[in-house]
Amino acid sequence: MKKIINSGAFFLILNVSVASATEVVLSNGDILNGEIIENENGAITLKHPALGIIVLANAVIKPIEVEKPKPVDAGVLNTGFLQDWKRSAEVGVNGSEGNTRNMNIHAGTQLKYENDYKRWNIEAAYNNTEDSGEISRSDFFAKFTRDFLTPGDSRFYFTEGRYDWDEFEDWDYRISFGGGLGEQLVKQDNWRVLGRLGLGFSKEFGGEDAEWVPEGLIGIESDWKIAERNALVFKNTLYPSFREVGEFRNISELSWIIGLDDLNGIDLKLGLLNEFDSNAAGDSRKNDFKYNLSLVFGI
Repeated sequence: MKKIINSGAFFLILNVSVASATEVVLSNGDILNGEIIENENGAITLKHPALGIIVLANAVIKPIEVEKPKPVDAGVLNTGFLQDWKRSAEVGVNGSEGNTRNMNIHAGTQLKYENDYKRWNIEAAYNNTEDSGEISRSDFFAKFTRDFLTPGDSRFYFTEGRYDWDEFEDWDYRISFGGGLGEQLVKQDNWRVLGRLGLGFSKEFGGEDAEWVPEGLIGIESDWKIAERNALVFKNTLYPSFREVGEFRNISELSWIIGLDDLNGIDLKLGLLNEFDSNAAGDSRKNDFKYNLSLVFGI
């Protein structure tokens, strides 16, 4: 005797083939194990060891979803270099010409890598602004952060370094290094907050202050994935001076990254950067606020 199951339940057929053992999972969680002996006329005939012959209409069977294999990362330009890193480049250009001619250029790159034992974040950016044929802004920075992780532990050790060049500062270029202890304060699927506490030093070259400056390091980082291709990233690092009490540097960064649906793989980024140096000398500004609007694409 044949039994016809034709309710509104959904089924998942695994390893479907004629005259082969398979498993049928009903929407209520029940499992039928048997042998498919026929697959035609819009139905599958299953031979169950206890229930006998059962006919399942294709209309009540959920199609098998085959997961596509993930593409293999071949590195930058298929060279294998920086394989399995998250790599991106960004560029923003705008200008006008009339009574005055203005041109603004922003270009940057970011490299990220993370596994159970280490986390890398490398960034670099260049900015140039020209007003009526005269350059009013020209600067470049490059920085890295390396975290040393322990699986299952929210604490980690870190080291960081930064190079700054700015044509309109009193100094020619500045380097800084530091390191210390970090803590993952928040860990959720779409939100991560890191805290950092450490020591370091900085030095300006070509300016009035040519001494090495010992500094503290207090940092906070927040990475909030609002949606699949929509993220808000905030970083703030305070560098109190140990040479002069009350003097400090502070760097604040805010990035809003928005995925452009019509341009798959390309994002729009609004970046805000504010650098404050209470001990700025000469022509250097104590507060330096910068912003840019750019397109971000994978490399």
